[in-house]
Amino acid sequence: MAKTRAPAMSISAWQVIQSMLDGVLVTDPRGAIMAVNDSFCAVTGYERAEVIGRNPRFLHSGRQAGDFYARMWDCILRAGRWQGEIWNRRKSGELYPEWLTISAIKDARGHTLCYVGVSRDITSPKQHEERLDRLAHYDPVTGLPNRRLFHERLKSALENRSAARRLAVLFLDLDHFKEINDHWGHAAGDMFLRAVGARLRGCVRRTDTVARWAGDEFAVLLNPVSGRGDAARVARKILRLMRLPFTWHGCQTRTSVSIGGCILEGGASPERMIAKADRAMYAVKKRGRDDFQFWTRAVSLRRTSTPSHREGVARAVKPDRKHLRAHETAIRA
Repeated sequence: MAKTRAPAMSISAWQVIQSMLDGVLVTDPRGAIMAVNDSFCAVTGYERAEVIGRNPRFLHSGRQAGDFYARMWDCILRAGRWQGEIWNRRKSGELYPEWLTISAIKDARGHTLCYVGVSRDITSPKQHEERLDRLAHYDPVTGLPNRRLFHERLKSALENRSAARRLAVLFLDLDHFKEINDHWGHAAGDMFLRAVGARLRGCVRRTDTVARWAGDEFAVLLNPVSGRGDAARVARKILRLMRLPFTWHGCQTRTSVSIGGCILEGGASPERMIAKADRAMYAVKKRGRDDFQFWTRAVSLRRTSTPSHREGVARAVKPDRKHLRAHETAIRA
């Protein structure tokens, strides 16, 4: 069989580097930049003359603390290589994420000749990842956290709280929202929900969470609260704000809200806290709506033989003509 031979290679290493779509940066052992390829210039916005001789520190975004770089260089010095996600800064000042690999090039004696950094701008994949994360954790109509994120935050708060720290969950249901949807349409209903979400956010602190649970239901995590009185004050504030008219193009409509609450005292799971707040809210709706109540054992006993929450709401909601006299649904509080 005839032997095959590879063709003689006259292509230089730099020609290969220049052809790469990834950005390439080469520094001397002290960290001064010796060379960069065209892709590096395209991504960062710097010309070669602007970076030669400089230390790559001018690219730092400020997002990573000093210990991040200390660990990175410790890995390079020990293993001769490091790779991971990092945020850098373009010449324009824009921050961007990249996947970076840094390798130490050594001679036969093990002395470092240079360092080579190969980077890939991952802005688009990162944005896609963030969009997917937002779709998974936030309600597309109101922009509020959804039930999944609410559950995660409640679970984290329960797991990380101190023995003396109390939490409260409020479960809210808009009264007669179906009439707004039926009268003005779902687009107006969505606008109304956004206005409700904005009012709810104005009732709580940054440490709290307001979430759209489903349909016309919302949930609030108060973290922390001093006790039942503290949570009751927030519930009363929500009731007052929701009674104020919502306006749109000079027209008004009104609504109210039914609120059930649960205070954590001792151990509890997210599911149990939410279920108790839901039961208390259902009791408010049966009693006439536009009020709040905390869960008690008596509420739980009355709930035992009642239908599911959604069935109960369907039976409880009856047309109320005063709510249909409104001329339009609100956008702004």
